[in-house]
Amino acid sequence: MPKDSFIPVYPIRPISTSIVDENETVYFIVPSDLWIEEFKIIPKDSVVKGKIAMLKMPVTGINAALKIDADLIVFPDGTKHKLSGFITTNGDRQIGGNLTPPLSYNKTFHPRKGEYFSAYVAQYVPSGEYEFGQHITLLQTRMLQLVLLEDFSPY
Repeated sequence: MPKDSFIPVYPIRPISTSIVDENETVYFIVPSDLWIEEFKIIPKDSVVKGKIAMLKMPVTGINAALKIDADLIVFPDGTKHKLSGFITTNGDRQIGGNLTPPLSYNKTFHPRKGEYFSAYVAQYVPSGEYEFGQHITLLQTRMLQLVLLEDFSPY
């Protein structure tokens, strides 16, 4: 399989930033066979071993974030193959870490002048205070992608 290929995977158990630690091993399962032309490259029910490479806890204004590196795949017949990749939800290296919504808004008035009228327009703008971030949980029902960082061939 060429570099930058996406392989669908599912977590074997829930992964939450509230319970995992950095360098902890996590496992994923491949839900279906992956073929290139008439060759089966990755069989169904293969297990991908990954490691939590980075973990950030939630803070005010930012949700929790984590990075998962993948380094090994075990086929159902027991053969092990090294690979280099990472787990993602949307193509980014980091899962989570997005901004939280504002805690409150201020009302700001903008004057509008026309040829025959003068009026104000009200606009709500963030006050600068943001909600506290949330932890991320990846459930077994959530499809993730394994992105290969180099070419992979089990042969």
